[in-house]
Amino acid sequence: MLIIDKRRGDSAPEKEIIPTPSMGLNRALGGGFYTGATHLLWGSPSAGKTTMAYHIMAKAQKMGYRPVIVDSEYSYNDSYAEKCGIDISDIVLIQGTIVEDIIKALIGYLEHPVEKHIFLFDSLSNIIKEEFYLKPEGGKAMGLQARSQGYFLQKLVHHLHKERNIMLFIAHQTVDLSGMYAQLKARMGNAVHHNMHSIIRLFLSYSAKEMERDDSKMITSQKVVWTIDKTKQVPSIGSSGHYFILPQAGQIDENREIIDMAVERNIIERRGAWFSFEESKWNGIGAIELSGDERIKIEALLDA
Repeated sequence: MLIIDKRRGDSAPEKEIIPTPSMGLNRALGGGFYTGATHLLWGSPSAGKTTMAYHIMAKAQKMGYRPVIVDSEYSYNDSYAEKCGIDISDIVLIQGTIVEDIIKALIGYLEHPVEKHIFLFDSLSNIIKEEFYLKPEGGKAMGLQARSQGYFLQKLVHHLHKERNIMLFIAHQTVDLSGMYAQLKARMGNAVHHNMHSIIRLFLSYSAKEMERDDSKMITSQKVVWTIDKTKQVPSIGSSGHYFILPQAGQIDENREIIDMAVERNIIERRGAWFSFEESKWNGIGAIELSGDERIKIEALLDA
């Protein structure tokens, strides 16, 4: 429990802001993800949820936060984590699916008196209470998965240190067939939704116009649309934007996102097939190559 008595001179916990690799998403969130909070990424398969989370962890690591990865899918890969910028020599990796076991393994890091940590749970959808495995009927228990997630998150929030921790969660996408029309939603219970400070949806485009392939037909670039389903940081619920993920490189194309945003806001002017910024002109958006000075100027105008 935290009690802040202003009359006694108490001050609220200091929050840091950890930027995402998406400039547009950072602007909508007030700079990035706030520490001392819980944040969820969900969306379509291969939309780069883990890639986004790894990049956030890499930025947090440079700010002094130690990454703790709970890999319930047993899919963690050192090489890919390194591609995303994580220093894998200083991480904690926990693999498991049982709520009670994971909490026991995390307590020492959650309650560490000095170290700052960024926790990633990849994914929340695979974590379940021990009764699932112990009881013959455990897998059929009504609402067991939702109850497991709610119990798990409540325990984590109880131990969440407002100045030394930040938590990222990944959830799978599912389809809600309870209404007249099928709706895409995150695979999580109501308790999880209520306890999240931010919920970001990532949708991968499969349009041929919004992806690029190499000579071997491997996808090298693909458009991802982000939407803020919920946030307690700034009033931006419903905000949306996009960036391009480079799946083979484990990167997000920051330069292309800046160009797209600049074109949308008419900072880079468009006249037919021609684009221009100050003295520079390009024929086609794909031909735009910004110099270092041009990028700095455009970023300043986007932030204005």
